Amino acid sequence: MTATTSGDRVHELVDRINALAAERAGLYRRASEGLNSEGRARLKAIDAELGLLWEERRRAGAGRDDADVVPVRNAA
Repeated sequence: MTATTSGDRVHELVDRINALAAERAGLYRRASEGLNSEGRARLKAIDAELGLLWEERRRAGAGRDDADVVPVRNAA
């Protein structure tokens, strides 16, 4: 088992952020034709997860020891 460096973690976070951003862009393109409730719920979930990932990314990039601790946020 190998240890994950903070640089590795930053790359993992950026990869996940990029994947979610691409999915969100696809949903927004489809939204012009109208999204069902499932699509709208997915957009909301993506936005919430992106907010948390960006917060973790900022903390990891700053070299904080608690970068892997996810703050509690209201997704509403």
